[in-house]
Amino acid sequence: MPSVSPSLPLDLTPVQSVRTFEVVEQRIRDQLSSGRLKPGDKLPPERELAELLQVGRNTVREALRSLENAGLLTLVRGVKGGAFIRASDSGRVTQAVNDLVEMGSISLDDLTEVRIHLLDAVVRLASERATDLDMTSLEQAVQDTVDAVKDVSDAKRLSSSLEFYRCLAAATHNRAFAMLMDSISDPVVRLLGTVRYPARDLAAARKRFMACFRVRDANGACRELNSLLMSLRDHANKQQSKP
Repeated sequence: MPSVSPSLPLDLTPVQSVRTFEVVEQRIRDQLSSGRLKPGDKLPPERELAELLQVGRNTVREALRSLENAGLLTLVRGVKGGAFIRASDSGRVTQAVNDLVEMGSISLDDLTEVRIHLLDAVVRLASERATDLDMTSLEQAVQDTVDAVKDVSDAKRLSSSLEFYRCLAAATHNRAFAMLMDSISDPVVRLLGTVRYPARDLAAARKRFMACFRVRDANGACRELNSLLMSLRDHANKQQSKP
């Protein structure tokens, strides 16, 4: 009879049993993955789901609450209510990144590094795919940044920055890039808004970027944007290190 060597590293932790509501939850996720359920679709009532799946209504209710917490369902009360499939958005990812930044789990250096690599891909794809309308939207976002130089409040400057990155990601015509940019740009822009990067320098950098992007010079546009991101990071670190 073969023996097991005592030096052999084995993972003998107890096997976790799957709870019934998790099975129900996975069944609904499978329907989403297969395309049988789409945003806006309404699930059958709890009683009907329980009968179809041969489980208790409490199990169905727990599964639906879990899917709601995950952002996949909207539970509406009332006569015309029910469980509806939600349209995908980046809101929950954005909030998660915001929470991690506030808790100190993600540093500004970490986010800057991610942004540089992500924006490099975004700029290169956008320079290939941007339509005339995309160019106009970006031009307006840059002009808003220039106009914000004279604005005494931070609100316009922050909103113009968010709009700039939103328009740039939209020009890729790739929803995944757009959602990723939203989830990272919002917490970074709000974080940098507290350290007040010189508005004139920001406007000048955006104008240099746009001069390259307008002629679809992806290398030049990436270079200008990367330089700006590094300057923003260094400025923020310098301000935060002051006593």
